[in-house]
Amino acid sequence: MYSLRSPAVAVAVPFLLAMGCVAANAAAQSRPTLAPAAAAGPQVVVPAAVAERAKTYDFKPANIASAAMREEVAQANGPSLIARKINTKPAQAKPKLNVTKMGQDMHAALKDNVRGYAFQVRKGGQPIYTLIWDWARAPGQGSSGWSLSTRMHVASVSKLITAIAAVKMLDERNLSFDTKIGGYLPTYWTVGPNSADITFRDLLTHRAGFTDTYYDGNYPTFKAQIQNGVVANPTQGNYTNGSFSLIRVLNATMTNEVPRTYVFPLNVAQSQKDAVWDQLSSMAFERYVANKVFAPSGVSGVASTPTPGSAFAYSTRPDTAGWDSGELQTQLGGAGFRVSVNDMLDVMGTFRRKGTIVPAAKAQQAMDASLGIDSITDSPAGKMYLKNGWWGGGGKDGQSWHVEQAVAAFLPDDMEAVVLCNSNIGPQGASLTQTFKNAVLNNIE
Repeated sequence: MYSLRSPAVAVAVPFLLAMGCVAANAAAQSRPTLAPAAAAGPQVVVPAAVAERAKTYDFKPANIASAAMREEVAQANGPSLIARKINTKPAQAKPKLNVTKMGQDMHAALKDNVRGYAFQVRKGGQPIYTLIWDWARAPGQGSSGWSLSTRMHVASVSKLITAIAAVKMLDERNLSFDTKIGGYLPTYWTVGPNSADITFRDLLTHRAGFTDTYYDGNYPTFKAQIQNGVVANPTQGNYTNGSFSLIRVLNATMTNEVPRTYVFPLNVAQSQKDAVWDQLSSMAFERYVANKVFAPSGVSGVASTPTPGSAFAYSTRPDTAGWDSGELQTQLGGAGFRVSVNDMLDVMGTFRRKGTIVPAAKAQQAMDASLGIDSITDSPAGKMYLKNGWWGGGGKDGQSWHVEQAVAAFLPDDMEAVVLCNSNIGPQGASLTQTFKNAVLNNIE
């Protein structure tokens, strides 16, 4: 077994290793207790810490305000370091992905262009190919090499986790993807034209009619979008974080963790309503995902806050001054989850085939419906489902951004793959998604 953690040795060797994911349990969050229901609606006893924090609550703290979220879509469709080849060889009766060649192409493209990365392919839930390269935290910042258990903010790959949670909460109630959200919106919100008719499918495929003004995933922006309303039956999608971050509020009301008719107690000022709702619904959503998505997958300790040893973000390969993207709870749903390659693959494999989150047939329906998926590509070997994640910060413009990026893929032949990378890819900031996609398509034989 070999892996590179120092640039002094220029080699990365794939290896096969059966493994499990072990992580420390996060401190338990207190669950709000429900007081007896009042005529105007139920009251929630707000924990003192939540009420106190609401007085100075920042929906968009500095570490998030400086983030380059709007670059994600452009980056996902940007240039690839691997050119797409036209395969002129006669196809086999049943073409398959040559995983070794695909991995070799990936490493050749990335090794001189990134600060570090971790990558694994599994088949039927079992590891068949692994690459680990260079630094998660550079010398002088902890000298921590990448591993399959190194956690990083996976940006919009969080949307896949959110979609899995949404599919779970709908399945528990025998509700379809086309269930309308109107019956789950907080009653103190103003609901604008057509907003109540948005469906969960709409939210999870970016077809809710949300506008670019509300690209952000924080509470005031998606609340304002619902208040302003949306066009009826939008003809095209618009990629937004807010449509996925709204899921955390709908989860809290659907599960009755925070009743939609919640009445604010006397210790909460009217001006602090949104801050209390944001905290309570985010905490409820994190608990739900921990219990209903991560736990069945054997994953624990995932949080929106950096943990010891988690990867920093860098601008380029030579950069040694990494950026900590910080606490991301106010972005949960559209972004915010910090997971490892092992964590993500455990969740994807459990969702796809084990039936302990939802039945495997329901999981396949969700994948085919593109819930939490950016693209579905037909290949000679079968369908490839891709989810991209990109988050930048700590800089001012262009390639000075320090970057966290990820790709999660459901591949043909019962395989999944995840790659986490903690910098831009080369001076041109090439697309990790397109580089990975071409590496796969070029090696189906």
